[in-house]
Amino acid sequence: MPNYYDRASRYAAKLDPPGFLGWLLGLPAATLEFRGWLDTCDVPFPGNPDRTGDTVAHLENVAEHGVPWALAVEFQTVPDSEMFGRLMGYLSGLWLTLRPDAERGSRFSVGATVVNLTGGGVASRSMRWPGTGLATQLDIVERNLESESAAELLSEIEKGRWSRCLLPWISLMACADDPSVIDQWKRLAETEPNSRRRADYAAIALVFAARVGRKDLWQTQLEGWNVEESPVVNEWFATATARAEARGEAHGRMEATRSLLLDLGRERFGPASTITEAAILAITDSNRLAQLVKRVLQTADWNDLLATP
Repeated sequence: MPNYYDRASRYAAKLDPPGFLGWLLGLPAATLEFRGWLDTCDVPFPGNPDRTGDTVAHLENVAEHGVPWALAVEFQTVPDSEMFGRLMGYLSGLWLTLRPDAERGSRFSVGATVVNLTGGGVASRSMRWPGTGLATQLDIVERNLESESAAELLSEIEKGRWSRCLLPWISLMACADDPSVIDQWKRLAETEPNSRRRADYAAIALVFAARVGRKDLWQTQLEGWNVEESPVVNEWFATATARAEARGEAHGRMEATRSLLLDLGRERFGPASTITEAAILAITDSNRLAQLVKRVLQTADWNDLLATP
């Protein structure tokens, strides 16, 4: 099953990057300049080298005459106890690989933020050896949404301090199961002039509400609310359904091939040992399973069969 929550988080963060990043860092919009999302395809994320990091923001610190920052924004459904180490490696890669401009010796200042959809994470670390001068420290801006006040954020959005782009995250926050909070959410969402954006707010809020067991409540409260469906979120679910069906068909074919291999092997070699059967059941490469089926008649016993390269 795809991680809808990670995908929804990345999409929600990009609805209004300056508005989202300003809230994340606790900074007024006038104090930071958003220059875009950096291309980090060549910087692997430790522990997940195939992941494409597409939420590294190029920011400039207006208060310090435009000092360029590469800010990694990480989303976690639940806190990762190894996030400190992963971010240390990732920030190192960003610093070594990326440049804010073509000037000789130009470098980004690098930093990281972590948004935990549920649970409470502590990704920052300070390591010191007194008397030696040794010190390693990484301070991360970390937001644990389940401990953030939904009512307080809605109030700040209504006052204009923070952007409406934060509305999708409300369903994850404390007291977001209060119908009066959802009513206030609807009033603020209705002030969004872009109907497509309103649809995204509602669809992503429902995705997040499902993560914390509030989907039925939010769905009921939003019934009859004047909002279009979000084509982006609908596309996620359609794609995911198609992939799940394809995986199911592939899984069924693999199970049938394993059964055929075991049946043919028993007829030729006799019963398989527990270890041999476990080894065959553990094979997840469909091509290898097919090759072993072809080799049954050409091998002397189970060990010879499994030794097939």
